[in-house]
Amino acid sequence: MEYTSIYRKIKQLRQKRNTTIQELSIKTGLTPGYLSKIENSEKPPPIPTLTKIAYALNVHISYFFEENGDNENGLSIIRESERKEIIGDYTSLGYRYEAVIKKRADGAIKPLIIILPGDAQPDSIPYNYHDGEEMIYVLSGTLNFHYGDEIHFVKEGDCLYFDSSIPHKAVAASGNQKVKILSVLSL
Repeated sequence: MEYTSIYRKIKQLRQKRNTTIQELSIKTGLTPGYLSKIENSEKPPPIPTLTKIAYALNVHISYFFEENGDNENGLSIIRESERKEIIGDYTSLGYRYEAVIKKRADGAIKPLIIILPGDAQPDSIPYNYHDGEEMIYVLSGTLNFHYGDEIHFVKEGDCLYFDSSIPHKAVAASGNQKVKILSVLSL
């Protein structure tokens, strides 16, 4: 991999996320001028800076070092041991996210394994909403799924499919029991 492509990936990802330099500046604590310099330089930024940018753009830092090539026949196999942990909306609240597939240029879905902490207080977890649809399959544990004004008890083996523009959140149902789910989002 050419390290000079990192600046291109930063700019492409920022634009894909419809994030301005000013918005990225607020999220990272870096000045707009410095971010612009990074995007227009062929020299990669220092790792701590790249980490801030990755977190603000909701990707793991490894995203900037990955090759973009997919297998020519369209097949991609990711072994459990190869899954990469990524930064998600609630990482700071104890939620863990694992990429189930490699990012494809034409990808219309985003499947993730998400592990919900068992000790999260429901009121401390903000609602999430985004364009598209989402499917959640409970792999292990039980959770309370908040959807608009409704709360649904969901257990292992249950599956949810919903309009993700409606505010929603998933919270472990019983204290200190982690919940593992498969979430598939349309992009």
